[in-house]
Amino acid sequence: MKLQHQVILSLGTNQGNKLENILNCVQLISEKIGKVTRISMLYETPSWGFESDAFYNCALSVMTALEPIQVLELALSIEQEMGRIRKEQLGYQSRIIDIDLIFFEDKIVDEDSLQIPHPLMQGRKFVLMPLLDLNISWKHPILNQTIATLLENCPDDSNCKVVQKLGID
Repeated sequence: MKLQHQVILSLGTNQGNKLENILNCVQLISEKIGKVTRISMLYETPSWGFESDAFYNCALSVMTALEPIQVLELALSIEQEMGRIRKEQLGYQSRIIDIDLIFFEDKIVDEDSLQIPHPLMQGRKFVLMPLLDLNISWKHPILNQTIATLLENCPDDSNCKVVQKLGID
């Protein structure tokens, strides 16, 4: 049996049937990346960094035998399979699905194509609130803070509200 790693992914969508997008994405992640062991509550959050429809966001804990770059490559292929088109314009944009690799156990990766832990996670309530739901014991390996402490110190004052429970907890 291959060594299993815990990876935490953040999902977001603000186009089409948002609930269906999230559920389809979770299914594809379980088929291609690894076993989904926990799913946070589903949150509705305002767009961040640009004007658009509200997002649905959640976080997943996934057990995988893959390495971080393989997880990233598969996440990008799932986004593409679901119809995400990455535009060349600068800044944020609406998307059918967005999959961010938030952390991979306690690894620190700093490469052009991948930074782990996600370099902006501590400033985004729509990432931290779902992470807290996962009830995992993890400390940011650079900031040396728990998820609860990161959320407490988060400068983002967005109104993130629970839409529904998704299943695995």
